[in-house]
Amino acid sequence: MNKAILFCAGLILIVSGSVVRGDLSSEFSGYNAVWEVGVSGLQSSYYAATKSGTTLPNYMFSLGPDRVSYPHGIGEVPSPGRSVGSHFDEGALGIRVQSGDVAIQVAGALNPLTGYYYRGWRTWYSQGDVFITVEDSTGVSHFALLNSWARDGSGSYRTLNRGHFDAAQAFHTQGGPGDTSLEGHLVGLLTDGDVVRAGGRGSYRPSYNPSPVGLDYRVYAQGGVNIVDAGLVHSQVTDFGRDWFIQKWTFPTHWLSSDPVFTIGLHKAASCGNDQIGIVTTVPAPGAFLLGLAGFGTVGLIKKKKTFRIRRTKA
Repeated sequence: MNKAILFCAGLILIVSGSVVRGDLSSEFSGYNAVWEVGVSGLQSSYYAATKSGTTLPNYMFSLGPDRVSYPHGIGEVPSPGRSVGSHFDEGALGIRVQSGDVAIQVAGALNPLTGYYYRGWRTWYSQGDVFITVEDSTGVSHFALLNSWARDGSGSYRTLNRGHFDAAQAFHTQGGPGDTSLEGHLVGLLTDGDVVRAGGRGSYRPSYNPSPVGLDYRVYAQGGVNIVDAGLVHSQVTDFGRDWFIQKWTFPTHWLSSDPVFTIGLHKAASCGNDQIGIVTTVPAPGAFLLGLAGFGTVGLIKKKKTFRIRRTKA
C-alpha cells in the first residue's frame, strides 16, 4: 500500500490540552497509512455481503482502486451531502507496530466527542468504531476498537440518528462490569448481531434506493467480548483548511494474534455511513519484525502467550 507523503506547514499550539499542528502528515509519521482527504472511501470486495446482512464475512477483504459510486454522481467529494459532506470526511487511517504494541490511528473531520448536528435532517452524527479483521494461522477473527460516544455540553450522551444506535450507545457506555464504560476498549466480535450498520433518518442504509455501490455499512459494535482497554487518546490537527480530529488506540499486538506476522484489515466510517476508509497490511511488517528480532536476540523472548481467543472461521 503506497503512502502519500504530504508536506504542509503550520504553527504548533496548545488548545484545551490537545496538540494542534498544521501538518496532518506529521501525526502519521511512522505509520503504514492510507490517505483519503477530500474523496470518497475505497470500494471493498465485501460490500455486497454487508448489504445482504452478513456483517462478519469469513474471508479477508481487499481494497481496490475504485471509489464508492453514489447514486447522484457526486464522486470526488467526501459524501453526497455536497458542502455538508466535508464534515463526514474520513481523512487518514494508519497502523504502527512498536515494542510489542500496535497503534491504530484515524483522522476525520467530525469531532467524535461532540458529534455534528445537521439542521436539514435535524439529526446528530458522530464517528463510528474501527473494525478489525485478522487472518493468521488459526483462521479469521473480527474485532472492533470502540470510539468515544458523543456528548453535549453537560456531558450527557447524544442520541445519534434518532435512536438508531441506542443499543450501540448502551454497549459503549454501560457494557463493562458494573455498567462501566467500554469506550476506547478492544472487543472481540463473535456474531453478526454484535455489529450495527448505518441507518435511521438522514443516512445511507442497506434499504436505501438507489443504493450507493461499494459502501460498507458497518458503523458501531453493539455487542461482543471485552478484551482490553486500548488507551484511546484524542487530539486535534488543523490542516487542509479544516480541523481534523484524531483518535489513537494502543494495545499489545498479541491480543490480535500470537503469530509473528499476520494479515490485518481495518475499516472505519462515520455514523451516517456516507464516507469510509480502509487498509489491508501485514503486522508486523517483515522488515520491522526482523529488526525486532535483532534487538532481542531470540524469538523466544518476544513471543507472547495469547490469553484470549475468540471463535475463528477458516478462510
